[in-house]
Amino acid sequence: MNTSTDTFQLYHYGESLCSQMVRLALEEKQISYVSHHMHLELTGENLSRAFKKINPNVVVPVLIHNDVPLYNSWEIIRYLDNHAPTKGTPLMPTSAEGLAALDEQVMENALRGDIALGDNFGTSIAGASTYILANILKRRPALSVMWDYLTKHPDPMRKFAFCVLRLRGGLPKPLYEKFIRRLAVGLADCEQRLADGREYMFGDYTMLDIMMTAHLHRIEDVHLDGILTTGKLPHLADYWQRVQARLSYKPAMTDQHSWEWRAAMDEVYQGQASPFLPLLESALNDQLSDLETRKAAA
Repeated sequence: MNTSTDTFQLYHYGESLCSQMVRLALEEKQISYVSHHMHLELTGENLSRAFKKINPNVVVPVLIHNDVPLYNSWEIIRYLDNHAPTKGTPLMPTSAEGLAALDEQVMENALRGDIALGDNFGTSIAGASTYILANILKRRPALSVMWDYLTKHPDPMRKFAFCVLRLRGGLPKPLYEKFIRRLAVGLADCEQRLADGREYMFGDYTMLDIMMTAHLHRIEDVHLDGILTTGKLPHLADYWQRVQARLSYKPAMTDQHSWEWRAAMDEVYQGQASPFLPLLESALNDQLSDLETRKAAA
């Protein structure tokens, strides 16, 4: 198919995990697009009437291709790969077995709306960001935030969560510790997957690597990236360097940073490691020890 006459428009936010994944896919597939960069927590732009006409669920990303909107990030990535199968990087395995294995890994690690925060790697990545989100929300009057979310957001759980973040400045500490412990499980699993010397998560680069790139970038944002310098995750640390070196990384990730997110990071962490890094190190040690025990018993 000749993609040169196609028109793609992307509504996205710089630090949205799903937006990052779609931008990485667009770069990997070498597909140009018209960018509509939005501000979410800072202005509530996604809750506006204008954006609700684009996506009634008021979330990003939204990719519009020739006037047809696509909403789910994983469906968007699959769509892009099918739309331009010979252009750029193939993002899907070619065999039925490979596709099934990829889907399983995506479900285990993706940011999903059908499970609670902290119940898998992706939702724990999102949960680990809540102090940054709370800091951005605090830049707006509490009544303004509550009015926006309570009267304009269609998702009851998000209404509640964002109001709690604005009023409390974060989620309860035991919940955050749950996120950290689940992150340790995901990191240990990634290390084990890469331990056989493969270059990417499935050997060849796939949409799973797109997701992991966004996840590891977020671990850096929340100042937990010190876990990659402890020597406990050597294969994952090398992998992180490889995906950052890809030509897609800079235009999709670092060139898209949002100033309010960066300012909130600076205020929350003040250039220091996350106070939860010791908990992550301890939980990771437990996970790696368990994996070694199971390997020895096998």
